[in-house]
Amino acid sequence: MQIADLGERALIKKIVELLGHCAAPGEVGIGDDAALVKPGEGMWLLTTKDLLVEGVHFLLSAGSAVDLGYKSLAVNVSDIAAMGGVPRHAFIGLAIPSATTVEFILDFYRGVKEVADKYGMLISGGDTVASPGPLVVSVTVQGEVKRENVLLRSGASPGDILCVTGPLGASAAGLAIILHQLECPEDLRSEALLFHARPTPRVVEAAYLAESGGVSAALDISDGLLKDLEEICEASGCGAVIYEEQLPIHRAARAVAALQGSSPRQLALSGGEDYELLISVRPSQYDLLAQEYVSRFATELHAFGKICEESGIWLIKEEGKREKLSFTGFQHFRSG
Repeated sequence: MQIADLGERALIKKIVELLGHCAAPGEVGIGDDAALVKPGEGMWLLTTKDLLVEGVHFLLSAGSAVDLGYKSLAVNVSDIAAMGGVPRHAFIGLAIPSATTVEFILDFYRGVKEVADKYGMLISGGDTVASPGPLVVSVTVQGEVKRENVLLRSGASPGDILCVTGPLGASAAGLAIILHQLECPEDLRSEALLFHARPTPRVVEAAYLAESGGVSAALDISDGLLKDLEEICEASGCGAVIYEEQLPIHRAARAVAALQGSSPRQLALSGGEDYELLISVRPSQYDLLAQEYVSRFATELHAFGKICEESGIWLIKEEGKREKLSFTGFQHFRSG
C-alpha cells in the first residue's frame, strides 16, 4: 500500500502502535505540539542531529528498510556515547517520496525500534512530509551525562596516548563490496556488510571510560580516523603521531584492499563509518585503564599513537620514516 492511499494521520498512528510507549512517566511524547523531557539531577542534557539523504548517505538498493532505520538511529546514539552519555529520547523526521510504500516506512521504524529497545530509549516525536525525491531522514537524539563525566574533543594534551575501541576499516570494506560487487569469502563479506549496515554504538564502553577519569578527549569515528583525529587536535591545540605497525586494521579491510589492489591502511585511516570511539588517555592512567577495559569487555583497547605538541598528524612508518598525513576520504560540499 502506498502512503497516499493511507494518509499521514493513519500512517503516524501505525508508527505509534509499532513503537509502543513514547514517553516516560511525567513526560510527554508523540501526540502534543512538542515533547516534554527532563534530564536527571546533576546531569547535562546532550542533543545531536543528523540528516541522511538518499544517494548521498545511503542507497536504497544496497540494503533493507529495517537496516536503514537501524543505522539512522545508531549513528546518532554513537554521538551521544562519544561524550560519555546515555541516549534517552529520539525524534525522527522523514521526507517521503510519493511512491514509497507503507510497508517500507513501518520496516524503517522496526529498525529504529530495535536500536531504541537495545539502549532503553523512547521515540518521543518527529515529523513526516511529502518529498518530490529523494528520501530524506532527519534524526535528533537527546541523552544525558553526569556533569563531571562529560567527554569533549578539547581536552587532549601532549603525551596522551591515542586509542580506539576496535579495529578499523570494516565498514569501508562493506561499502566497497556493495559498490564494486567484489567477490570475497562469505564470512568476510557478511562481517563487512554487517559492520556497514549495523554499526554498534559504544554506549556501555563510553560510560565506563567517562567514569574512569583517565580519558582526556573523545570522539566517535564517523568520517574516518584521520579526519576525526584532526578534529581532536584542532579543538585541543596540538598534533598527533600514529605508529603504522600499531594501527588496528580489521581483517575484512585487509581482504578487500587486497582484492582492489589498494592500501588497507587507507581504509582504516579514511574509510569512515566505523563508529568506534577515538580517545586520548592520560599516560599515568593508561596501563590500569587498559587492563580494566579488557577485564570488563573481553576486548583490547587499541593504542596506536600519541598526542604531540607539533601541529599536524604524522605517521611513523614501520621502517622508521616519518610522513605527514592528510585526509583523503569523503567530504560534504567538496567540488570535483
